[in-house]
Amino acid sequence: MNSYQIYRHAFRLLFATNSEWESIHNKEVGTKSLLFHLILPMVLLLTICNFLGYRFFDTKVSLHLQMHIFTSVSTFIFSILTIFLSAYLLSFFAVWPTKSKRFQKAFTLTAFSFFPGLIFNSLAFLLPNLNYLTILGLFSFYILYHGITPILNIPSEKKSGYFTFILIGLLSLYAAMGAFFIGFTSLFGF
Repeated sequence: MNSYQIYRHAFRLLFATNSEWESIHNKEVGTKSLLFHLILPMVLLLTICNFLGYRFFDTKVSLHLQMHIFTSVSTFIFSILTIFLSAYLLSFFAVWPTKSKRFQKAFTLTAFSFFPGLIFNSLAFLLPNLNYLTILGLFSFYILYHGITPILNIPSEKKSGYFTFILIGLLSLYAAMGAFFIGFTSLFGF
């Protein structure tokens, strides 16, 4: 799958979630393809927006340059790590015959589900006055919910129960990653 097809699916998921998941289900989407065409460019955009937002709106730019660089690099590293850990967590819920197929499908679900959150958080980082846009990143969970059945191959009557456990697992993961990030930044004196 090329970049155009990946982004077309990602944007269509914002408006026609169910039908687009069915379309994605019928295609073989490689983990490497999603990583290099969707995840890395979007996380890089998030990182650049983070750095520029600090640079544009900080009143003492020269005093905080190290903090801006550290925060941007940390945003990149923790975003990639969170996406892979989320996919790993979701792979335990997938109903596919092999481990590699489970991870591939879980990564597909995770990558496309993270797309709205990456877009809205990039805007919020770039324009801190619009930081309330991050609430729109919760649309990622809606996309995740509708992708559980076609991508993870979970029966639709069990989708809500699976989603509850997935949501609890993901929120626990995000809380742990946030605590780790706070500890990591305080270790460096920021």
